[in-house]
Amino acid sequence: MSLIVVGISHKTAPVELREKIFFNLKDLELLLPQAKTKSPINELVALSTCNRTELYCSENRSTLAATLDEQNVLSAQRWCAHFLNLRFGRDDLEKYLYVKTGQEAVAHLFNVAAGMDSLVLGENEILKQVKEAYQLAQKIGLTGKLMNVFFQRALFVGKLVRTHTFIAQGALSTGNVAVSLAEKIFGDLSESAVLILGAGKMAEISGRYLANKKVRELFVANRTFANAESLAQKLNARPLTLEEGFKKMTVADIVITSLSVDKPALTYEQMQIIMQDRRNRSLFIIDIGVPRNVEESAHRLDNVYLYNIDDLGAIVTENLNSRKLELDKAQQMVWSKTQEFVQWYEALAQGREFSFKHGRQKEDGVTFQEESNA
Repeated sequence: MSLIVVGISHKTAPVELREKIFFNLKDLELLLPQAKTKSPINELVALSTCNRTELYCSENRSTLAATLDEQNVLSAQRWCAHFLNLRFGRDDLEKYLYVKTGQEAVAHLFNVAAGMDSLVLGENEILKQVKEAYQLAQKIGLTGKLMNVFFQRALFVGKLVRTHTFIAQGALSTGNVAVSLAEKIFGDLSESAVLILGAGKMAEISGRYLANKKVRELFVANRTFANAESLAQKLNARPLTLEEGFKKMTVADIVITSLSVDKPALTYEQMQIIMQDRRNRSLFIIDIGVPRNVEESAHRLDNVYLYNIDDLGAIVTENLNSRKLELDKAQQMVWSKTQEFVQWYEALAQGREFSFKHGRQKEDGVTFQEESNA
């Protein structure tokens, strides 16, 4: 099967590398069309989140075949690895990359969309991120029939697993897990002053959980003050400029950072000054930004307790242990739908029709029938 995925994730690389291997959607919109013209790739979708960067592609051939010979697989793999190395100015990514082809690639994307390959099992954000990655590739003309059906089925499987299992109950996002970590440290948060640096999706998710905990004070600081105001209004919090937010660190008990920055917004030296102003009163910082928002060396300062996205592992393990039975059920669903997709692919290669049997599913106002021919 001419499907290949080459990627890096929280399972193969630490956060200090993942934060460097990251595309935003604007980058991809400009970069991918140019890259594809010089590649052996026929169709291409790039998925980049805080925990993974992956290239999904098919080989550039005039007709589909049921199998892909080893030489062609390797050429596509090499191109993907070379593309990532070149884009990020590295020559050592191969040892961190995973490569999956054919049926294994299908199962991988279905697992990703279902939240089963996430740092937080069952998280909801990944389904939206898969959809955005696919829609961008489709918009700029990088998908054809194979990728269109592949990603549409992945989105369907992601929704199916969430609908028919309880895998998505409990801690569902990095933002939620960050708040759970704060509770483990402080216990009751009702007497805590909490500062959120950032006003994006993760900041909002964290803020909503914090607001539900009825913290004593909640502040939202952002570079664009209007965005801080908008989020603060939703959370009944106080909006601040980013500079005001940095100053507020002298009195906050907990700081959750989720800024979109290319390099740390808080350096070791800045943290030194903040701790002097706090008279070395303990400060807990949960940095869920990727790239990281706080310089790693800041954790060496006395009474600074700095956690990053990879330090949420203990809570994630609890999350996983409580869902073992649901995970088994979800894996069976993914396996079944993977086999169904393989059958569709084989029928396509042989010029036959194949009907997906997936029940009625409504998405973006479109209702899919009980059976559909692809």
